Amino acid sequence: MFYLIGFLLLFILSLAERVRVKGTTGTEGRELPMEPRPSPFSLALGELLAVAGGIYLALLMAVTFLGLEIPTRISFGTFHIEPLAAVSLVLALIQPLLARLWPRC
Repeated sequence: MFYLIGFLLLFILSLAERVRVKGTTGTEGRELPMEPRPSPFSLALGELLAVAGGIYLALLMAVTFLGLEIPTRISFGTFHIEPLAAVSLVLALIQPLLARLWPRC
């Protein structure tokens, strides 16, 4: 239960930071847009999944290259997850929070 609450809190904080960084794109004037515009939330969620997917592929290639033996599933209470997917998702969730702490020059 603690893991689920911690994960949800980290997920919300990460998405909120990504939305803050992306900013909101307001409509110019009072006209309705001719084409649909993605919301900041959908952009942030897509970016989160893209970053997590990239980290997952990099970890998978590293594990395969090094010939490491990792378990196929690990258990957190009643949850069974793949270790590489969990690590990549946690790293992707932490990334915008760390970027806020260490801004680029």
